[in-house]
Amino acid sequence: ELLVDVCTKHTEELMRSKSGSKVLIEVCENFASEELFQAIVDVCADDSEDEKALPLFEDPVGHLTMKHLFLSESKKSSDDDDLSLARMFYAKFEEELGSIATSNRGAFVLSSLLQTCVKDEAKKALKSHKKEITKLAKGGKDVKKLAGCKVLLEALK
Repeated sequence: ELLVDVCTKHTEELMRSKSGSKVLIEVCENFASEELFQAIVDVCADDSEDEKALPLFEDPVGHLTMKHLFLSESKKSSDDDDLSLARMFYAKFEEELGSIATSNRGAFVLSSLLQTCVKDEAKKALKSHKKEITKLAKGGKDVKKLAGCKVLLEALK
């Protein structure tokens, strides 16, 4: 219980730290709670008070934390009424998936989301952005090639 409280209160710091993210992932896997998952979703939605901090989807450690949380959840069998970080994340970001997909690290996060219980809904939401994701995956004149978009494009097939 105390570990969950610490993780809920210090979610952003843990998500942006290599060692902290390992603790957070372990706690989520073993002591999942709606409050903790909501804190994670809130951190993703909230731009940090620190002006210099990257958005979580672009953070070198933060995006990996999200990716590992989704991959961890995808390995568990879940019923529709089970607590799900992926479902909570999708509910919050359904409208923003297209803009998340056009950033390299964000695309990696979404490719792991497509392995969870919301894969069908997420694929449907990303369908209208497929052309832009394809363009970023291939790169070319005036467009930087993004490896994350290439991985996401594969996951969308």
